[in-house]
Amino acid sequence: MPTDPDYFESLGRALYRWAQMEWAIVYLAEELHSERRKAHRSASMTSVLVARQLQSAIGDTKVSDSAYMDAKAISDEYGDLVRRRNEIVHAHPATIKDEHRLHRVLADGTHELIELDDLVAFSSDCARLGSRASALLWALRRGEAR
Repeated sequence: MPTDPDYFESLGRALYRWAQMEWAIVYLAEELHSERRKAHRSASMTSVLVARQLQSAIGDTKVSDSAYMDAKAISDEYGDLVRRRNEIVHAHPATIKDEHRLHRVLADGTHELIELDDLVAFSSDCARLGSRASALLWALRRGEAR
C-alpha cells in the first residue's frame, strides 16, 4: 500500500513538537511552584496529570500578576492541546482511497479523518505554546517575572 510521506512526516513532527512543548510545561510547573517541587514526568504520568500539576503550581505560585496571567493562559491552551493530542494519538488507522490516514470516531458514531492540515496546525500550535512556556520559564529563572 503506498504511503503519503508528507502525512507521516507531519505526524512525526507533530508528536515530536508535542513532546518538546510538554517538557517545557513540566519545567514551567516546577518553576512556578512556590516550594520548587520537582515535577518529574514519568511514564505513568499522563498529559492530564501534567495539566493538573501546572494548574496546581499556578494556584500556589507567588509571581507577578503578568506572569500569573501568562501562566494561566498557557495552562488553558495546554488543556486544549491535550484534547487535540489525544484525538491524534488515540485515532484509528485506516486505508481510505488507497491512502493511510488516521480517523477518529465521534460521539454520534460517525468518522472524521485527521487530515494533513490538522497535523500541521497541531504541530504549529505545539511549537508556539512551547516557545511561550519556555519564554516564561526563563523569565522566571532570571527573576524578571517574580
